[in-house]
Amino acid sequence: MYNVVIMKILVVDDEKHVAEAIYRLLKSENTTIIRAKNGKEGIAKLQKHQPQVIITDYKMPEMNGLEFIKATKAFYPNIPVIALTAHTDKQTSIDFLKEGAFRYIEKPFDYDELKLTITQAIIRWQLLNENKNLHKIIQLKNDNDIILGQSPAMLDFFKMMEQVAATDASVLLLGESGTGKSLIARAIHEKSDRKSNPFVEFNCASFNESLIESELFGHEKGSFTGADLQKPGRFELAHQGSIFLDEIGEFSLGMQVKLLRVLQENEFERVGGTKTIKTDVRLITATNQNLEQMVNEGRFREDLFFRLNVFPITIPPLRQRPEDIEILANHFLKTLSKKYKKEVKCFSSAAIDKMKSYPWKGNVRELRNVVSRAIIITDSNVLSEDFISTFLLKRDVDSTLQTIKKNSNTILTEDAIVKLYAKEIYKKCNYNKKETAKALNINFRTLNKRLS
Repeated sequence: MYNVVIMKILVVDDEKHVAEAIYRLLKSENTTIIRAKNGKEGIAKLQKHQPQVIITDYKMPEMNGLEFIKATKAFYPNIPVIALTAHTDKQTSIDFLKEGAFRYIEKPFDYDELKLTITQAIIRWQLLNENKNLHKIIQLKNDNDIILGQSPAMLDFFKMMEQVAATDASVLLLGESGTGKSLIARAIHEKSDRKSNPFVEFNCASFNESLIESELFGHEKGSFTGADLQKPGRFELAHQGSIFLDEIGEFSLGMQVKLLRVLQENEFERVGGTKTIKTDVRLITATNQNLEQMVNEGRFREDLFFRLNVFPITIPPLRQRPEDIEILANHFLKTLSKKYKKEVKCFSSAAIDKMKSYPWKGNVRELRNVVSRAIIITDSNVLSEDFISTFLLKRDVDSTLQTIKKNSNTILTEDAIVKLYAKEIYKKCNYNKKETAKALNINFRTLNKRLS
């Protein structure tokens, strides 16, 4: 049975002898048969056991085979379903395939045909499962911190990251907010020869100008009001390790000169001190700004830019790699469910589709936040589209309100606000009217009126 140790097959049929016949047919194949006598019970056992293959009858009480397949595919689209039917009309067969059945077999079934079909279904499941897991994972020292992706853009990115990690070159991480620059900087350090030495982070936008120099280079006791003790700076603490300067574009020209000296001479003095301190650090910087444009505008030193830009890596935004959204969402679901002590098992297929179609302006960070909030409020073990849409809609409304605030000098009518909101959603749907109408739950005529 295609290199499988133990397979679980769910048989949904109100006739007990069908499950018994399938068990006798497969008992030498290391197969566990789970039986449900109707579709409702089948859904419960499906969620509990998560079998590799499902065999269902068509005519059953409470929920027929077509309804059961539809419900199954909403939550577990990769599990092959074999339908058994005594109804041989063409339309029933078409309906089974339209709802996602792997195959249908007419009753009374031929045992050899059924066994072959089950074997093919198992192979189908295993191939889908293997393909789903063909993604790159970089695990950091903190078990919950991983970088993963399966899109071509991310696989190229991983290759570049591992190449530069083996060197001591300065790295400039470029990308939008929320793409995970801090995690990536830490991963570069942990894959380098400096991994056993300190990794020190500093966000250049988190401190005002007067404190940045003290934070980076330290200060002597009494060097300024409040300096009651001597304090080592980040460059001193990162000696023989790596230092990550996030949002480097926020540095003033004065601080840029001081940073350039450290990079050129590998030395500095603490604030208020005269002793020269030598330092040996690997520099990793990040920004979501266009440093080349800042150089042209005179807001960033060209010589410092060349020092930082030894090996630039651009992190692709999430909207350009929709192939990664499902595996990222499932990772967050697993780790955050454990964190919040909730029994949330999976997303519905509609929720996955919703996440894949959303532009994710806040990238991976926004995706994590949406999943986190949905887990907190749900009482179900399946996150449906409604839970995801609730927070995506709030995000869109907040964005629209920000736009309205920018136009606060103008009094907007209710009709104008509705039109403005429709235009914002149209933009987020990449100017796709079909997706916009679906997101707003309106028809094309109404949408065109609002976009006019």
